[in-house]
Amino acid sequence: MMTDFCVLLDPGHGAVDPSGKYTTAPSKQFQHTRGTFHKGGWFFEGVFNRAITTRVSAKLRNLGIPHVVVAHEYLDTPLADRVETANWYFKQYKNTLYISTHSNASGVNARGFEVYTTPGKTKSDDVATLLWDNVKALLGSKITYRPDQSDSDPDREANFYVIKNTKMPAILIEHLFFDNFDDATLLMSDEIQDLFAEAQVRTCVEWMKVLGV
Repeated sequence: MMTDFCVLLDPGHGAVDPSGKYTTAPSKQFQHTRGTFHKGGWFFEGVFNRAITTRVSAKLRNLGIPHVVVAHEYLDTPLADRVETANWYFKQYKNTLYISTHSNASGVNARGFEVYTTPGKTKSDDVATLLWDNVKALLGSKITYRPDQSDSDPDREANFYVIKNTKMPAILIEHLFFDNFDDATLLMSDEIQDLFAEAQVRTCVEWMKVLGV
């Protein structure tokens, strides 16, 4: 078993439980007035997040790259539990990488792809740039982009709990805006989901090369 590297995958929020109930906060869902999403017009962010993470996990498994999903299949695992799990694996492997998968909401009909790191220059910024470049190479003009224009790299900066408190390089990805109809329609596409997942996997492979794993 490879012990030099492990990817910690975090599908944000909760999903749909066996009874059909969405298990996460109202702010993590949106009812569109047209189209069909996860439940009629409802788009459930947690369901989308798990769809991407499931694809990433399968691709990593095919490549023999160790990885762990730090959230429950459908329960909204507390952020502290996700971080604790990730940090436990941090102690078991020489190198780890944390990827938190989300889609965004604005209430003002915004669109676009974003990736976040914590404030300041860290190794996480290098990972975020790799991901940004892979997303642009794979998805090109299929989507819009929202880079941070204030410095020399495209990632935005925020002290989100999971990327602030994990001990390894960590990024939080906002895959478009689920409360925008056009973005939400893209997010339901098998092709778009697979390309987003492929971008994460290529980023993991490239980061392993940077680490010399």
